[in-house]
Amino acid sequence: MLNKILNNLKKPHLVPMKILQKIEHFCHKKKYNREIYEEKQNNIFSKLELDRKLGAEKYEKIKNEFSFFDRAMSSEHEIIFSSLSINHGFEKILEIGTYDGINSLLLSKLFNKSTITTIDISHESKDFKTTYNRENNTDVFVKKRNEILSKNKNIIFREINSVNLINENLKYDLIWIDGAHGYPVVSMDIMNSLNLINQNGIIMCDDVFLNKPNKQDAFYNSIASYETLKELEKEKIIELSLFYKRLDSDNNCNPKKRQFIALIKKIN
Repeated sequence: MLNKILNNLKKPHLVPMKILQKIEHFCHKKKYNREIYEEKQNNIFSKLELDRKLGAEKYEKIKNEFSFFDRAMSSEHEIIFSSLSINHGFEKILEIGTYDGINSLLLSKLFNKSTITTIDISHESKDFKTTYNRENNTDVFVKKRNEILSKNKNIIFREINSVNLINENLKYDLIWIDGAHGYPVVSMDIMNSLNLINQNGIIMCDDVFLNKPNKQDAFYNSIASYETLKELEKEKIIELSLFYKRLDSDNNCNPKKRQFIALIKKIN
């Protein structure tokens, strides 16, 4: 709270804009009807021959067994993975962006016969330390992440920058892109993934903004993935489907700030 007050004192001209944004958010939230978006989301699943209800039920069983899956960062991507696991037996999975390791572990539980390779930048790099509030607790964060990753022998962790995937020749059945969200890295991740995906494989990309955020950055908020994917779709290189990332009113009520999860199939 004190930091917010100090920041407002430094940039008083931005205060009216922030007030207007809060009013706008309140108005959107008041009008928001979750049931409408639940129905829309269910239809997106159905078009891809996925069962959102069964996926959610399977995910809930795993979440109840392992309490650390129940966290603030949870989103519809977990239900998408769970729904995919009902119909698909992916053998090789690549995750770009390990973060705390929990998503890797979830994948290993959903696809228990798969090998999950998860990559992240060096924990000694400046970008690692200064993102996601890790600057003052890097060692603790890394230790906890590694403990989570060690819970399943099917998880392989590699500490590399994802741009180096351009030199890879391994193929994967499912690729999850959740590294840096801005230019140029996310575009490189998408292009590299298209080269690494097996025929009939699936690529998914997190945190897709359809509208340009007020402040774009290299790691969190950017329209880069959407612009890249739309260009690939226009050239008939991919088939693109978009899911709502979250359905709660706080995260989904404002169209300008709404986030999506992309599901990509390469057109062979």
